[in-house]
Amino acid sequence: MSKKYTEIVLEGNFMLAKGFLLGFLSNAKADSKYFFHRKSGIRRETFKEMLKEFFELDNHVHVCIESDLVEPFKKALNLYTEITGNVLKSEKEIASASFTCSYEFYNQELAQKAKAIFESLPDDVTLENYTPVEIKDEEGHGVESYAPLHEYVLRANGTLSGSFESIMDIYLKIKKGELSESIICSDVVLSFK
Repeated sequence: MSKKYTEIVLEGNFMLAKGFLLGFLSNAKADSKYFFHRKSGIRRETFKEMLKEFFELDNHVHVCIESDLVEPFKKALNLYTEITGNVLKSEKEIASASFTCSYEFYNQELAQKAKAIFESLPDDVTLENYTPVEIKDEEGHGVESYAPLHEYVLRANGTLSGSFESIMDIYLKIKKGELSESIICSDVVLSFK
């Protein structure tokens, strides 16, 4: 069973918030996972917040941490608010997460690696609207970019949804793996309880 996560929003400098969180986790639970929205591809709640963050007009740091660490983190944060300037603005427990993706391959070896990712999903993740189309044409002329026909084509798109931790594991596996340039993914969208 996946762990429960909570999104917390801190008002303050990103580097101070990150340093404070890492210091807290090193003492509380060193092996804990955390996900900063701007670094992990998680969509901010509103377009307005994204623009403020982009232009650094507002210092709101969105981060997702394990739910059992929220109360101890809030206590530690309150102890050092005067020093760090970080203030807790909100907290929301995450119910689920999702993202859409699409790909098109002309290389059969890479295509099989992509198919393997989507065929070996955890039990708490569902894949919707996923219908891969595989075309093999013996008369194709290779994988050259200007070839009128390709010997092999695999294309698909779909939406993955499920527990936050599992979705983030898949998303980051794609984004940081060897297929990162070939599989296009949207931002991860959070659903709250």
